[in-house]
Amino acid sequence: MREIEIPFGNRAERRAGLAVQLGFTAFGVLLMFLSYADGHLAAMFVGPLVAVGGLIGGGVWRRKARPRLLVAEGQGLRWEEKGRTWAVPWYELSAVALARGGPKSALWLHLVPNDPQAFAGTYRSIPTTPYGHWVQLPDDTGGDLLDLALKRHAPQIYRGYVPHFGDGQGVSF
Repeated sequence: MREIEIPFGNRAERRAGLAVQLGFTAFGVLLMFLSYADGHLAAMFVGPLVAVGGLIGGGVWRRKARPRLLVAEGQGLRWEEKGRTWAVPWYELSAVALARGGPKSALWLHLVPNDPQAFAGTYRSIPTTPYGHWVQLPDDTGGDLLDLALKRHAPQIYRGYVPHFGDGQGVSF
């Protein structure tokens, strides 16, 4: 069977974030210089705040929209992201599930390893929470495709959608 790639984030959003970031920064610098020429001290302090806000806000936006890829294939799951890449074979997992929820509504991938201690030592780059290996996916647009990919490539261990750990019910497999 062929691998199924689920992309998260896109380049158009990154470009829009950069444009907003540069726009606010330029506006803040312009406001600062114009206020200096007119002698308005209040605008002299507001200008740098707008510029710094543009830099921080645009940077956060660009970070959220950076391209990432989750690949489900016959051998296992693979996450590709600049600086943070990991892959887990199916035989290392006893269960895989999806969940929606959390403090901010998001799509989560729940990985349940066969041997939690060995898994934690081997796969250190996979994010963990106090409730286990829960990977928060950047957006929920790929949820249906990921559901299909897990049904196709790991039907023996895929548990479908389960309650999120933040809902207080916990997950039992």
